[in-house]
Amino acid sequence: MKKTIVGLLLVGFVLQSYAQDVLFEAKLKREEVPDLIIENIEEDYPDFIVEEYTAVPLEFIESDVIVDRNINSTDDYNTFQVTLKGKGETLVAIYNKNGELLSTVEHGKNVELPKAVAHTLAITYPGWNLIKDHYKMTHYRNHKKHERYKIILENSGKKIRVYTDADGKFLKAL
Repeated sequence: MKKTIVGLLLVGFVLQSYAQDVLFEAKLKREEVPDLIIENIEEDYPDFIVEEYTAVPLEFIESDVIVDRNINSTDDYNTFQVTLKGKGETLVAIYNKNGELLSTVEHGKNVELPKAVAHTLAITYPGWNLIKDHYKMTHYRNHKKHERYKIILENSGKKIRVYTDADGKFLKAL
């Protein structure tokens, strides 16, 4: 999981660092997106509305992310990013050109926490209050879904960020 998160972070840094020098993304119209991706978006996220389609020059090979600098046209892209809105949240999904969902990041403020997460927080941080900035992140690796939550707690003016998985297992606290 760490490799996936590190890979996605690297993607962000790489896209930012080269954005002015190289064509790193191309905004697309719906008709320019491969049909398999459109079909899978409609199946995967029926209650969401697509805000934007973007082609990005990335290739995912096992747990590595590779930037392809030899992009000459939108036909050369292998990876597509789709930004969707719905249910009070924004979701960014990354698909390959074959329509396979590679990862998603869901930004939903004040999402309902799973009972296991809420229970663990109550036991581990008694007296701390849940404040309003928390969200769910979902990543896929080898077709397995990994959910992560970021929760901000407050007690006597002090704040702490807690990261858990969907089962309430703590991953990190800052």
